[in-house]
Amino acid sequence: MPRITAAGLAACLIFEWVCPAARAHAQAAEPFQVVPVDAPAPHRHAWAYAGMLGGAALVGSSFFFAHRADEAYDRYLVSTDPSAIDRLYDRAVHNDHLSQVSLLGGEALIATGLYLRFIRRPAAARLSLAVQPSRCAVSLRF
Repeated sequence: MPRITAAGLAACLIFEWVCPAARAHAQAAEPFQVVPVDAPAPHRHAWAYAGMLGGAALVGSSFFFAHRADEAYDRYLVSTDPSAIDRLYDRAVHNDHLSQVSLLGGEALIATGLYLRFIRRPAAARLSLAVQPSRCAVSLRF
């Protein structure tokens, strides 16, 4: 059985060597067609950098608000006047909320700036029409 399999395989290889695929020699003789590649248009990343800069500013301001909240809470702990206690506690909570909002907003702006700068590709024309002999007449991109 192995001799029959080997003989059949040898016959197939000899047949492929003698009879190449249709037009294989003619296709190999032609040089490859040169396809021109258009240079990408320069894209400015001003919005991305502005978002990252604004996000960094908001993250920095969150530390300022957290410090103000800590100071108000420390004064709340040593205060003896009931109206001052309520006012200082409300101020500490308000500054703590401002700190949280500015930190989360800053992180969101930084993430958005990074997305715009490094991940998102600029929008290209989805439908283009080119009437040239070397190009398709209509091109649709997804």
